[in-house]
Amino acid sequence: MEPRAEFRRRTRLAPEARRKQLMECALEVFSKRGIGRAGHAEIAELAQVSVATVFNYFNTREDLVNAVLTEVELYFRGIASAAFVQSKDPMETIHDYIAFVVEAAYTKPDYTHIWLEWSSSVREEIWPRYLKLLAHNTELMKKVIKPGFDNNTFECSLTVDEFCRALTGCGYMIIQMINQPSNPSQDKVIEFVYNYITAILRPTAK
Repeated sequence: MEPRAEFRRRTRLAPEARRKQLMECALEVFSKRGIGRAGHAEIAELAQVSVATVFNYFNTREDLVNAVLTEVELYFRGIASAAFVQSKDPMETIHDYIAFVVEAAYTKPDYTHIWLEWSSSVREEIWPRYLKLLAHNTELMKKVIKPGFDNNTFECSLTVDEFCRALTGCGYMIIQMINQPSNPSQDKVIEFVYNYITAILRPTAK
């Protein structure tokens, strides 16, 4: 694996700076190699440090996986918390969530790739944890979107839980779109996904 330029030169770093560097490398390795295959050796190669140094910060593979998933989990919890603010209009919050996820796909691709792989990895050691993340974010969505279902603002053939599940699944579509040969702009991807998702919701005529 070709190391990034900023990591090619060995330097002495303070422990927190070294941990941050190793986490950045771990995210890149996990994104490219996959949750089940990434390991200490590839991270050491990318960071241009010894394998022992990586083990010093992540004592076992379980510790390494846990640290990477924690980083990804906190990032996507943050996206949901920023988007689903109860004082905002439900349609606005849906747009904001999609925009944040699209932005993440462009600016934080390592986080996004790991998140999407995690969401389809039903291995018992990591799947229950993903379900907790999904439940947390879905509850945030429901608090904002459910009133529109309850007061008939929307006419929708799905339940609010089903709609929220569909919304959380938009990440797969986003990744497919941004990797097209046509290289669509960020705004175009947001517009398409928003129109696609909200077509399920038919606002009641006033």
